[in-house]
Amino acid sequence: MDNKPRANYKVFNDERSPLFTREQASNILRFNTFSTAQANTSLWTPASGKKICLTAITASSLAALVVTLNRAGNAPFLSLVLTTAQATYSESFASPVIFAANESISLTTNVAGTMSITLIGYEI
Repeated sequence: MDNKPRANYKVFNDERSPLFTREQASNILRFNTFSTAQANTSLWTPASGKKICLTAITASSLAALVVTLNRAGNAPFLSLVLTTAQATYSESFASPVIFAANESISLTTNVAGTMSITLIGYEI
């Protein structure tokens, strides 16, 4: 048996599956539930002077609908198409989506329907 300690460089140098790290823990969860159509409804407003770093999104709906996530000025940055009843969507971003300072996230839906959405991230 070899008693010499060795660094496992393969974990850090494998081109096929690199190791992703994040600077901070995703310690903020924003959970909302809606049953009526929404128009630019605020989901996450950062503390003054802070930036939102969005790391994951989860959404589910009891009815088919389109959810559009907007940044400041009602500019869409992500649309989720939930095509069937009880549809779900979940995504964890390899790198956080970083917004401008004081930029908030809002939501718009195309029809009324009971839906839930969770935003996961942190502020810097």
